[in-house]
Amino acid sequence: MHGRVKVRTTAEQEEIRKREKAIKVAQYKADFAIVSQKRQGKIWDDELLSVTRRMLLNNSDIYTLWNIRRQVFENNEWNEEDYKQLLENEMSLTEQCLRENPKSYSVWHQRCWVMERMPEPDWKKELSLCAKCLNIDERNFHCWDYREFVVQKAGISNEEEFEFSTTKILNNFSNYSSWHYRSRILTKMFGTTSEEIPIVDDKYREELDLVMNATFTDPNDTSAWFYQRWLLDKCLTTCRLWRVQIKKDTAIVVVDNNVLIKPISLSLFVNGEIVDAQWQLHPDEKFAKLRIAEFGSLLEDLDRAKEVSVKLQETVYQLSYSELESAWIYKNNSSLHKQNSNDEQLNEQLKSYNQLSKMEPNNKWALLTGILLMKKIDFKKFYIDILNNLSALSKVDSLRKNYYKDLRSKLLVEYKLLEMWKEENDLEIQSKIDLSGLDLTKLHNNHYFSFFEEVNLGANQLENSLYQLSTLQRCAKLSLSSNGLISLKCFPTLRNLQVLSLRNNKLMSTKEIVNLIKRHKNLRRLDLRDNPVCEEIDIAKIQDTSSHVEICLK
Repeated sequence: MHGRVKVRTTAEQEEIRKREKAIKVAQYKADFAIVSQKRQGKIWDDELLSVTRRMLLNNSDIYTLWNIRRQVFENNEWNEEDYKQLLENEMSLTEQCLRENPKSYSVWHQRCWVMERMPEPDWKKELSLCAKCLNIDERNFHCWDYREFVVQKAGISNEEEFEFSTTKILNNFSNYSSWHYRSRILTKMFGTTSEEIPIVDDKYREELDLVMNATFTDPNDTSAWFYQRWLLDKCLTTCRLWRVQIKKDTAIVVVDNNVLIKPISLSLFVNGEIVDAQWQLHPDEKFAKLRIAEFGSLLEDLDRAKEVSVKLQETVYQLSYSELESAWIYKNNSSLHKQNSNDEQLNEQLKSYNQLSKMEPNNKWALLTGILLMKKIDFKKFYIDILNNLSALSKVDSLRKNYYKDLRSKLLVEYKLLEMWKEENDLEIQSKIDLSGLDLTKLHNNHYFSFFEEVNLGANQLENSLYQLSTLQRCAKLSLSSNGLISLKCFPTLRNLQVLSLRNNKLMSTKEIVNLIKRHKNLRRLDLRDNPVCEEIDIAKIQDTSSHVEICLK
């Protein structure tokens, strides 16, 4: 037995861990009490720096402690030499913390803060630190973000960074952060005003080839597939007008954009004079795409006006008068026209990914990318193939079948709308749409429904999507029959609704029916047939408060 190392039992090890943890907890509580007392008393001294340092070395994610340290820096009058030393000490502290936790938001933010206050910042050293961190973990997007900050401060050219991202990607295609960083550099260097592609055509073709090589090298890695998706998605980043209809009593304005970085500035002008219009947002959100205004007094001479325009942000859009609509309208039909200059390349990619799907039938990314390519090349031509791919995806990737159902709904509605828009003339806006029996689960891009007066959504699966109907403010006749509706709690208030069919659903609450009727003053007919609520509803009680509504129960 002599000379042998004693091995601790599990019970002994657990007891030691408990004692160590108790000591750490006691130390943390004591330190926290000191920090709280000093912060409350605004005592910004060296002890506060020392205590917060000890706490951060144990847990660098406590951002409040970093905030307190910045307060210490800012609430003392340091001489130049001491202040510089404090900043250097702070850089050493953040470096120590990064060794333990290289993906801490708080630490990287603190490092940025310190570097901006260094009298003589060493940006080359910071670039070297970034390189070391990325060699350890190429997917550390915190470090990539910090590198972008350093590059801007150091005056490193976009060309150098582009080459850096290329090197990283060629070393390892499975590097999502490198692909993302590359997309940001490309946008700076080769950005385009086209909504169809994110970068200029020549570079776009090169990137498609690069990402295709990556996806074929490792078809099951997601990094390159996501970059491919960025290349194929539409890239509209500015706010633009989609459709406008101005009548004597109301104005309807719909904007169409993917990214909106500030609230919309919107004005209506008749013969050069601004009209007092109080815009209501639908849905009631800061960046809602639908805006409706009801005028306090009718615009009596609107049909004889010489000029009507809408100013959105800094752009003025001229409207045209439509005798057919008895209204001034504006329509942006750019979505109806193909703008691809590289269809040949896209078709070649589609053939390659179809071949990959045959070789690897369980690869969902090849099927999904095929859908994006077909939609971009010719939505109408490949419509059936797109739906077939979605059906296959639901089987290959069954865990995300609900996502594919929603994507199918999005594409079905988009196809129906495109076909309808193509039949309209320049001064016409269709007022009816039939989307019944399509098994829709969502109403994506619901701002496109703003002008419809009759909407048939019967025989779908919209039980969880009633809130998306909030843009149907012009709708007078709406069918939601056979949608599996259980509740009406999320049903929005539609100010023009007159006829509503809720037939053949699973509604059981009389209270919800009453609330719906009370909220819709213009409602004239409500069809509730084939709902469980019909068996217990007190029609006499409802009609006492809602005599203007004809309620169908049988």
